[in-house]
Amino acid sequence: MSMVNNKVYFEEINGKKIFCIFSEPDEPTRKIIIMSHGFRGSSIGPARQFVDFAQLLLKEGYSVLRFDQPNCGNSEGDFLNSSFKEWVATIVYFSKKYLELSYQVALLGQSMGASATVVATHNPAIAGKIPCILLWVPDPKSNIEEMIGKVYEEGGQKYDGRFWQEAKDANFFECLNSYSGAIHLVYGETDKYVDHDLKNKTINIVEGKSQPVMILKGQDHSPWDYDLAQQVYQEEIKILHDYFK
Repeated sequence: MSMVNNKVYFEEINGKKIFCIFSEPDEPTRKIIIMSHGFRGSSIGPARQFVDFAQLLLKEGYSVLRFDQPNCGNSEGDFLNSSFKEWVATIVYFSKKYLELSYQVALLGQSMGASATVVATHNPAIAGKIPCILLWVPDPKSNIEEMIGKVYEEGGQKYDGRFWQEAKDANFFECLNSYSGAIHLVYGETDKYVDHDLKNKTINIVEGKSQPVMILKGQDHSPWDYDLAQQVYQEEIKILHDYFK
C-alpha cells in the first residue's frame, strides 16, 4: 500500500483553471503546508525543491498542496497577464479552503511567492489564522519605479510591469510587521535579485520578532546547493512541529 495519496487536478478560481497537486499521507493529521512558487516558477519549485521538501513533510505526517499560480505552469492564462494581486488572492483562497476543512495551515513561499504569502496573511479572511510562514528569499519590491503599461521580457516570457507595481503597492513591510505567528526566513548570502537594503530590512523585522533567520553562505537567490537545502528543510520541520500542536 502506498504511503502517500496524490490528487492531481484543476480547481477553478475566479474563472481560471488552476493546476493543483494535493498530497497526504495514509494517516493524515489535518495539518497542511501550502507552497507558493516564485516569478516564472511552477509548483515543482527551483530545482524541484518543493517536490523534495514535500516528500519529507509527508513522512512527518503533513499534507502538502502545490499549485501553479494563474497564468503560470500548467494553469490557465497567459503569463503576459500575470497579476500579483491575483497571486495573493489565490493563496488566500486555498488557505481559507483548508481552514474551513478544519486543517491547521502553514504557508511556504519562494521569492515573489514568499512576498505574496506575507501579503496574503494580512487579508481579513485568514488574518490571525495562519500559525507559521516559511519564507524563502522574499523580494519586497518596494523601491521600483512606475512600470504599469510597460511590457518586459525575461527568460523567454513576456509580462506586464503591473505585476511589480502591484507588488510594490501591496505594502510588504506593513504586512510583515503585522504578522504575529512564527516565521522562518531564508536568504542566500549573495542574492543578486533582492535589493540589499530591502533584504536587510526584512531580516531586521524578522529578527526583531525573535524569529529565526538562515543566511546560506555562498548561495544566490535560487536554487541552493543540495546539502544546504536539506538543512533548510530540517530546520523548518522542527519549527512546524513546534507550532502545529
